[in-house]
Amino acid sequence: MKKLLYVFICCLLVLGCTKENGKSIYDFALVFESGDEWHYYWQIYEKHRKDHYDQEDLPYTIALKSGRGIYLGDHRALYKTESKKLMGTFLISKPEGTLFSGNQTGMFEGFLTVEGSYQKKGRKFIVEDGKFEFLWTNAEAYGMQDTVLKGKWTMKRL
Repeated sequence: MKKLLYVFICCLLVLGCTKENGKSIYDFALVFESGDEWHYYWQIYEKHRKDHYDQEDLPYTIALKSGRGIYLGDHRALYKTESKKLMGTFLISKPEGTLFSGNQTGMFEGFLTVEGSYQKKGRKFIVEDGKFEFLWTNAEAYGMQDTVLKGKWTMKRL
């Protein structure tokens, strides 16, 4: 009887651990048409984590408990669609020089909109050929107009 109880508990633990939940770091890479590359390193959360993702902390409502999203950190989330795509829009910044600004340095910020097909092998997510648009919102500080920059993005587990 004791052995059955242990087997039952082990089965519950194995079945309950099927989602990627902050176990590994992912490289979220943006490659602009200008040739500039931005890399961000985030952990992925598929499960609801009350200590990290309270409803009042998110700027929009996502069905956290139903597994429709991937959460990359504070206020960053990607929606999973029925057709195996990831989509999302969130604010992003980069403090280093960029090619699209003539290699000026400063805090480049704007809204990033991403879309791409994903594969899930075991627990890891892979995006190889996603497309993005970056709405550069503080371009006026560099003597340019706010503009939309495009490119490709990838996401892979390190």
